[in-house]
This record gives sequence, structure tokens and C-alpha cells, in this order.
Amino acid sequence: MQQAAVVLALVLLAGAAWALVPGDRVYVRGRDVAVLQSTTPGAPTVVKLQPGDAVIWRGADPKKPSWHRVDTKGKSGVVYFANLSATPPENELVSTPAGVKKLDAQAFASSGAAGKALTEGAVRYGDQPEKNQGNLRPTMKEAVRQTETLEAIAAQRTSAELDAQAARIAGARQ
Repeated sequence: MQQAAVVLALVLLAGAAWALVPGDRVYVRGRDVAVLQSTTPGAPTVVKLQPGDAVIWRGADPKKPSWHRVDTKGKSGVVYFANLSATPPENELVSTPAGVKKLDAQAFASSGAAGKALTEGAVRYGDQPEKNQGNLRPTMKEAVRQTETLEAIAAQRTSAELDAQAARIAGARQ
């Protein structure tokens, strides 16, 4: 029994050693994490943060402890605690024909933003017969095929062609 009490005390002390103190630097875990003005529903966003952004932790909100006060980029606000980490994110390993390279978390997260519109799961979902009943047009299956076609066309374009098309579209809107 005495041995169990000693082990429990050591575990509790070890946990306390990892506790944050106001002024500690913590890191954002998710994409487009909003720092809000307050914990009230509909509170204005002060700033949006990306994976790996460092913030200064000021402590949990006394009334809503799942929200934590932070300072970043000269501004203060609250962030949902699940979006914070005591350690910076690891670099992501990306395999290329030239070999393996490391990308920081922000670059890796943003690299897929416009890369692929449909995942395999989305294609399987759209192909389910029960998802394609009724009068909805295009059907889910047709929408999947249209999106795949657009992806195939986009994959054939060079960056210069895409830039020229963007310039044409921007000029047409002026």
C-alpha cells in the first residue's frame, strides 16, 4: 500500500512538472484557428493562426476553462485549448522523385489546399446508389465525375498557363 502511495505521488509530481505557467510559449495545432475577442458565442475574430504559430499562453478563462487566453502578433484573445500544444509541430516528411525532404507544418498544411478536390472517400460516397436517387441534378455520381474531369484538365496546365488565365479573368472583371 505504501509503495502504491509513493508511485501515485511521483505520477502527480511528474504531471505538475508539465503544467503551463502564464507567459509560456505554446503552439497552434490546427489550420485557421481563430483567436476570439471573448468566449461569448459569435465573438469577433481577432486573428487567425496556422499550424506551428507560436502564442504566449496567459491561462485558462476563469468562467470557461476550456478556453485559454493568449497573446499573439500584438493582439490578445481566447483560443479553444484543444487547438494548442506545448510542443511545436514536427516537420512533415514528403517523398519526391529527388528524395525525401522535410516541410514545416504550415507549408505542409497549405500544400494540399488546392491540390485535390476529391478524396477516395468522397468518390466512394458519391458512387453509393442510395446517394443518387431522386431528382437532384447533377447526381452525386455525376458531380464526382465532373470534378474528376476538372482535376484532370487542371493537372495538364502549367503554372504559366494558370497565371495567364487568372490574369485574363481578373482583366475581364474590371
